Amino acid sequence: MAIHVRALRTTIVAMGLGLAAPAFIPAGAAIAAQSERFDRGRDIVSRTQSDLQRAASFHRNSKKEQERYKNAQHHLSELDRHFTKGKFDKDTMDSAIEDIQNILDHNTLQSQDRDALMQDVNQLRAIRSNHG
Repeated sequence: MAIHVRALRTTIVAMGLGLAAPAFIPAGAAIAAQSERFDRGRDIVSRTQSDLQRAASFHRNSKKEQERYKNAQHHLSELDRHFTKGKFDKDTMDSAIEDIQNILDHNTLQSQDRDALMQDVNQLRAIRSNHG
């Protein structure tokens, strides 16, 4: 307890002297950059969900094709939920990418839908590689 009080006093004194301000600016910039990354991720997830809905409406799909769309939408929704909390979930991202790849590999798609989903999955993979 005494250590925390001493650290707090030191911080208050440093702030009063203007010494602590430079240390907080980069942290604020890092937080803003992190927030922008999650916002960008949410934009990509939203676009991917729209692309999946458009592709799913192409024709009456088999039960397996419908299940692939459902799985992809579920994992994308879960991924978006994590992004809104400022968290990255590698496993959910991997599942969403795998689901979309399964649609690309096995579902009947119009060429523009295939192109859009390929672009979406590439952008999701880029996000994944940036988060480790």
